[in-house]
Amino acid sequence: MLTWAAAIAAAVTSDGNSRMATPAMFDTIIDSEVHRFAAGSEVRVVRDVRNDGSFYGLEKGELLVEEGAVGMVRSFGWFLQEQIIYEVFFPHNGRQIGLRDVEVIDAALPWQPCRFRSLDMAQLALSLSIDGDLVAQKGARVQVQWPQRDLDSGSISYDILLDNNMQVTVPDRALLQPDSTAEDLRWRRKSNAI
Repeated sequence: MLTWAAAIAAAVTSDGNSRMATPAMFDTIIDSEVHRFAAGSEVRVVRDVRNDGSFYGLEKGELLVEEGAVGMVRSFGWFLQEQIIYEVFFPHNGRQIGLRDVEVIDAALPWQPCRFRSLDMAQLALSLSIDGDLVAQKGARVQVQWPQRDLDSGSISYDILLDNNMQVTVPDRALLQPDSTAEDLRWRRKSNAI
């Protein structure tokens, strides 16, 4: 399957001359078989979804649906011919929301909530080594850079930053909530005010 960018590049470079791509060139680019969920499928939201200003009757930034909520796909479509958007109905609040493919997983998968967010501090539950060389001790404090969810299994891993400025990816079981100290509590109060 070609993407728009690949089709445009092919149109521009196929004979070495630059020319405008016409709509007829894109008739067969979008393959409806690449969507993961069909109408009627139950899906689970993998992160909190907030109003971007397009949801009528609610303030911008207001929570539309919480992480872990289950809804039913009504239909799907394309945004900019590159991203699949699912129209999902949530019976618990009566809302119908457009969600990107990366924001939903199959509702039948075991649910594991995300315990850490970007810039959260965590503590290692085990020691880390690369090619037999110890890079971090069990109990070391680390900073979470980004949580990542596998869309096929539903499992979570985290990109973390170690003390030596090395960034690695670890599974959820490798991290614990850090021991709270007065310094942590001061930082949390500051970060909440930001």
